[in-house]
Amino acid sequence: MNKTSLYAYILFSGNDDFPFDVVTDRLNLQPTKTCKVGERVKPNHPINQLVHSNTGWYFEIETKESLDTEDVLRPLLEVFQTKTDTINQLKEELNLDVHLELVIQIYDGYTPALVIYPEFSKFAAKIDAFLDVDMYVFSVDEPNV
Repeated sequence: MNKTSLYAYILFSGNDDFPFDVVTDRLNLQPTKTCKVGERVKPNHPINQLVHSNTGWYFEIETKESLDTEDVLRPLLEVFQTKTDTINQLKEELNLDVHLELVIQIYDGYTPALVIYPEFSKFAAKIDAFLDVDMYVFSVDEPNV
């Protein structure tokens, strides 16, 4: 049986020619994913020809079965909260935007409360980040995507 799940990530983007290694070195973190503008989203897919519309450096928190957004936002905050000065320097030096993303995959109508705690919203404000929430709703009969 499918369960409602959540994951969160931070995305550095906006400049299609920024060096990933500079972000990696300065944050002292390996990205979970990177992509360059124009690269195929699913390079080995025979039909899907979609390409990335931007260049991005991603750090994703592991997907958790939960109805509490704090279960994925807190770990993201714990990794990046002490790096606000570095994030702001990278944004300025490399002309980047920062997105904080929450992805909710809803199964069988089990909908989590969408709560952004003050500590997280203060962090988002300090780095002037976009806050994006993506929701995907699946019915009982739909296959897991």
